[in-house]
Amino acid sequence: MEPVIEIKGLKHVYIDSDNNPVTALDGIDLQIMPGEFVAVIGANGSGKSTLARHLNALLLPSEGSVNVHGLDTLDENNLWQIRQDTGMVFQNPDNQIVAAVVEEDVAFGPENIGVPTEELKQRVEDALRAVDMLDYREHAPHLLSGGQKQRVAIAGTLALGSRCIVLDEPTAMLDPKGRKEILSTVRKLNREQHITVVYITHFMTEAMQADRVIVMGDGRIKFQGTPRDVFSRVEELEKLGLEAPLAAKFAFELRKSGVKLPQGIITNEELAEALAGTFCA
Repeated sequence: MEPVIEIKGLKHVYIDSDNNPVTALDGIDLQIMPGEFVAVIGANGSGKSTLARHLNALLLPSEGSVNVHGLDTLDENNLWQIRQDTGMVFQNPDNQIVAAVVEEDVAFGPENIGVPTEELKQRVEDALRAVDMLDYREHAPHLLSGGQKQRVAIAGTLALGSRCIVLDEPTAMLDPKGRKEILSTVRKLNREQHITVVYITHFMTEAMQADRVIVMGDGRIKFQGTPRDVFSRVEELEKLGLEAPLAAKFAFELRKSGVKLPQGIITNEELAEALAGTFCA
């Protein structure tokens, strides 16, 4: 099986306000396979959002290569196909609204690449249904909640035909209800439609839902693995300015104090079960 995204030796350098070169990404090697749900975490300045923008050629490598569905992002002839195949959803939902009616907003992308009218209508309907927003098709986007706006943005990528969706901190500006809506929608699309998901987040509880978690720091991939593998490394996460889930941290501290608990505890339920087994034995 060929990777959806293949990155080799990616380096990204930009010039800051003082005219000094800054290395935002430094030697990234990464493969993302079809149907994967990959979460990317890291402190501010770690390079995770810069990486996200390379995945659909909004940024181009200073060195190395990024291939999306086999297409090199450095080849200008590939840009429209890459951006059609790999949709982006950004942090601020209001910045992604381009029309006065929800269904017109979702139709904007495919309409601009010449999708025929009848197919366009079907694409919009299918996309809105997939994110549970079909009942809002005639609503004004500005009257929707933040979570609903983000679901409309996701629908826009689906209508465009995206097989991979990159979400750059999509819940950062949402309340808990909105965060829950978005994560539920993304998981549904990944599991039921096998959409490949790259999910940039600073919420560790969201990253726990992924198949694989990539931890970034100083423009590099520090380590990666399953959520259980990653979030069990409490001390390493803290050194990178990240908080492990509370259950993982609590279990870590209890082990340090001499309480015998199994490794790999990352959820409240697992911690409760382990503690019950320890103190009720």
